[in-house]
Amino acid sequence: MTNPATSVTIFLDELLGQFLRWPIWWYGAGLVSIAKSIGRFLKGYARSLGLKVWLKNLFVPMYGMYDWQSRMISFFMRVVQIIGRGIAFIFLAIFSVIFLVIYLLLPPVVLIGIIYHVFGFYVA
Repeated sequence: MTNPATSVTIFLDELLGQFLRWPIWWYGAGLVSIAKSIGRFLKGYARSLGLKVWLKNLFVPMYGMYDWQSRMISFFMRVVQIIGRGIAFIFLAIFSVIFLVIYLLLPPVVLIGIIYHVFGFYVA
């Protein structure tokens, strides 16, 4: 049977240890994990958009029609597709960067909010 004082000491040590280690994890391993997840997400989304395939087949006529009108229509339709898909990817990449910035700013903003509401003044 353990001493109750020892149990309380272990409990407080674990509680305070986790509380003090949390910022190190948030800006260390947690940040690396989030950045890798965003990278995998963007890579998968780029693959699903198929921009490489659209660029590779830019000058290949659609539906096997090789007259000059079909070639022109195919070229311009693929250019429109590439531009639209490129804009979609850029929008998603910007959104991902904004998410990463929010991830970085969240702890200080929460801490400032807690201090403001507890003490009634703004710490900046």
